[in-house]
Amino acid sequence: MEKKDYKDMDLSAYFIGPKGENADLFKELTEKLINEHVGYRQNFNSDDENSISESEKITPEFNNAVVNMKETLSELSRKMRGGSIPWTTAGRYLAQMDNETLMPAILAYNFAILWNGNGVAWAGSPASTLMEEEVGQDLAKLNGYKKNGWGYVATDGSIANVSALWMARNVASIPFAVKEVCPELVEGKSEWELQNMSVKECLDLLDKTGDKKNDVKSRSARSGQNLQKLGKWLVPSTMHYSWQKALDITGVGEDNLIVLPVDDHYRVDTDKLESIIQENVDKHIPILGVVAVVGSTEEGAVDHVDKFLKIRDKFRKQGVDFVVHVDAAYGGYGRTVYIDENGEFMPYDQLEDAFKKYGIFTENNQFLKKDVYNAYKAIGETDSVTIDPHKMGYVPYDAGGLAIADTRMKDTLTYYAPYAFQEGVAVPASIGQFTLEGSKAAGSAAAVWTVNRMIPLNISGYGRLVARTLFAARRFADLFDGQKFEVKGKTIVSHVVYEPDYNMIDWVYKEEGNNSLKSMNDLTQALFEYTSSSKGGDLYNLDLLTSDSNFSPETYGDAPVKFIESLGIDGSEYHTEGKMEILRASMMSPWIYDDKSFDYWAPRITKAIQGKFELISEHENIL
Repeated sequence: MEKKDYKDMDLSAYFIGPKGENADLFKELTEKLINEHVGYRQNFNSDDENSISESEKITPEFNNAVVNMKETLSELSRKMRGGSIPWTTAGRYLAQMDNETLMPAILAYNFAILWNGNGVAWAGSPASTLMEEEVGQDLAKLNGYKKNGWGYVATDGSIANVSALWMARNVASIPFAVKEVCPELVEGKSEWELQNMSVKECLDLLDKTGDKKNDVKSRSARSGQNLQKLGKWLVPSTMHYSWQKALDITGVGEDNLIVLPVDDHYRVDTDKLESIIQENVDKHIPILGVVAVVGSTEEGAVDHVDKFLKIRDKFRKQGVDFVVHVDAAYGGYGRTVYIDENGEFMPYDQLEDAFKKYGIFTENNQFLKKDVYNAYKAIGETDSVTIDPHKMGYVPYDAGGLAIADTRMKDTLTYYAPYAFQEGVAVPASIGQFTLEGSKAAGSAAAVWTVNRMIPLNISGYGRLVARTLFAARRFADLFDGQKFEVKGKTIVSHVVYEPDYNMIDWVYKEEGNNSLKSMNDLTQALFEYTSSSKGGDLYNLDLLTSDSNFSPETYGDAPVKFIESLGIDGSEYHTEGKMEILRASMMSPWIYDDKSFDYWAPRITKAIQGKFELISEHENIL
């Protein structure tokens, strides 16, 4: 097969477009795929009679049903047009982790569900199950898991996180199950040693049990035994709420959750991480695992994955081991920026030349930090990763993802259903017996498979797409930081909370000379309300949309205090007020990617903000 030159393919062709610029192409391809599907139906055992006759189609009853369908779909269209967030806009949507999805992903999803609605097993969805197996390998390789890696398309990032903890729990419990079933294999080992075996050691041990492997698995954590011996699960305070669900569902328990403090850049404070682990080890409390976040949902922060691994290496010298999982549901696709067309992670000193070759960050290399680069590079040495194609993969929901470094981890989860998959029966591909989900949409795997073959998971494909959003985040962070607005003789200044690691930016608005955190919170919150349907009017007519959040002492400790004090506000007010309000924008738009596009949107967004503050000064008593 002739090698394709992906860097010379215009990414704009892969979207319907904010104004429907590629609508004709979308219709053309939709019609083509529908015709091919209908032709398949017609030609399958073509001697079979039609089930719907021409005479039936002209009856009043049939016509009544058609009219009912058309009227209901018209009502659906009205509701969707009147009550949906206009996230497909090129530049005015500065809010949640939503944006325009890829046209081929939409086409593939819709096309696939015409054939196989349920992607649970090869017997029911042979084509899409094979695709999902390929996608799993794609995700494993993207994260640096080479020969022994495995992955699958999870329903979403929450399910992937639950599954990661489920695996970690089962793997860590293997030594106790082996002690019960094959005690000779762990003879002489103390309980502490059993609690601190590495993932590889646990899986190697399971392999040694031979024909007693299923007995061992049945006596693992799956039995409900030894759960309280597995230890603590450490997650950053920037964690997604799904981790609390995961601890509950798996039986590890929220009592075993340790929330890790973050620094003023909203990354885990690795010195405190090491201290927390040491405190527990000194008390003979094991550590089940540690989670690093790559692309936190509030800040887009990228934890120091490389430092997490160095800390684990230090504890291994003490005979202490634990799982390192990366929650990169949002930020995982950022790794494509650093991967060359051969699938290799590029040396840092070669990035600038590579970026020039692929037309990325054409001004200079200011957008990528060395510590972020180091974090992404280290992912390949971790045990598992959550990564969601339905976020930065720009495919329709529901397409989360999980990748693991050692394919044997999944074997600790297996459950078999005779009607779907049976133990020992060879099939070309099998996913469902290893996953939390049963039935799920075959369209998700087909959508991810399709775009991965059109937009490779490296710098020539997704790297160029992700880079567009990193460019936009960097430029808007520069625009917003220190931007001033004059309203009724008062000056309002915007301040960016931190330098972006990824494509998320957080910022606040403060009246110049007013050093009250409450006033800053009120002003920031008011701008959000006037850029949403809360007070901004009809969604369809909004000229700017943002999202909001807040940083509280309960979640973030004193992480925001340094920033608050840099604005001239007494840091104690943070605890008095109990929060710092922020505006939050995931800069996922693929349409602001160079100076020309930024220079078009920057004044329009600035004008929209000015208008909002004028409305606030007129209608609210806070200026």
